[in-house]
Amino acid sequence: MAIGNSQVLSAVAAEGREVVVFARAEGVSSVHVWAGRDRIAAYELRVVPAGTPRLRAEVQSLLSRIPGARSTNVGGRILIEGDDLSDDDRARIAALADRYPAVLDFTGQVGWDRMVLLDMQVVEIPTSRLQEFGVRWDGMTQGGVNAGVAWDGGSRGRMLRPGEQVIETTAPVSAAAGYFGVNALLSARIAALAQTGEAVMLAQPQLLARSGASASFLAGGEVPYASTDARGNPTTLFKPYGVSLNITPRIDRNGIIRSLIEVEASSVDTSLSLPGGPALRTRRASTEFNVRSGNTLVIGGFLSREQGKEASGLPGLQNIPILGALFSSRRYQRRETELAIFVTPKIVSQGDPAMESRVRLGRETLQTAFPEPPQLGTTAPVNAGSWDPYSGAGSQWAGRPDDVNPSMPE
Repeated sequence: MAIGNSQVLSAVAAEGREVVVFARAEGVSSVHVWAGRDRIAAYELRVVPAGTPRLRAEVQSLLSRIPGARSTNVGGRILIEGDDLSDDDRARIAALADRYPAVLDFTGQVGWDRMVLLDMQVVEIPTSRLQEFGVRWDGMTQGGVNAGVAWDGGSRGRMLRPGEQVIETTAPVSAAAGYFGVNALLSARIAALAQTGEAVMLAQPQLLARSGASASFLAGGEVPYASTDARGNPTTLFKPYGVSLNITPRIDRNGIIRSLIEVEASSVDTSLSLPGGPALRTRRASTEFNVRSGNTLVIGGFLSREQGKEASGLPGLQNIPILGALFSSRRYQRRETELAIFVTPKIVSQGDPAMESRVRLGRETLQTAFPEPPQLGTTAPVNAGSWDPYSGAGSQWAGRPDDVNPSMPE
């Protein structure tokens, strides 16, 4: 007997004419056996880890539940391939490859991933008005302060939130328009509060994120503070403040949007002065929620309380004991507001009518502001009337000398 690769196989002579072959490592080796003077048999032996057939069966059973994934046996390894897989399916295959070294993950991220449009409103509302239209916070809520808004399909003409008062509507709402009615009602109430001056619309961003990717937003600014580097040299750094959101939406197979959201509201603390720079008051919350496409999630609990006292009176007379109250007056002010964040995620796809409408509206806005594109090498026109897109305030040529201004074609 002759073994081609001694690193893979080894042979030991046994009693009589028997030879025992042992596997030493994973691989392939040839074996030649002489059975007589003119009889030679050649074999090719492949050594694989124990349990490989069982592993192949388990992998195939798992991939049968993942559309678009397939496995191939190459050189004793199991190659998993697939395109246009969901994030959850990619995570399962990656965990399988980490658990078994014989499994190789060759899956790719090719194709159109579903997108999530996040329509958000950051509003500062008096707590009395916030409770009036049915948004209240439960102090025993686990995993962050959040509340969902839903419509009871069994009652026509009104919208309910479990455990809250009824929000009356004038027109009947069908099951297909239930979620839209809730969101339109909340937006209308918020807009009415903002117009009357009872609420402040701090920001109204619209973010678009791929399923599994993160989207962030900051409405505020940055404050400088002094610091030193590793060598002791003074340097200036900046801290962001304001309202910041970081949200990571994921879409499952049933169309449910599962999102991890981190919210932070910070402001400059004028009552505390430090040598390095101003201090910040920070309120932070993090929660994970499930919501259907088009539903509105409300995040709150960011309370702000302000108290003030104002005294006025006649000098001298107001300090007389007991009688001084007749010549003076005091005014106490107390204001309590709550920062509420309304998040409405919606699943959008390629060619979605809502997305096309937004793009068309943006183009119309640009066309109204810039009816004609600027042309280099032309003279800027003089317009004594309304704002001119070529030479008005904010134009790229505004305030430049005449010799560098573009000119319009004749």
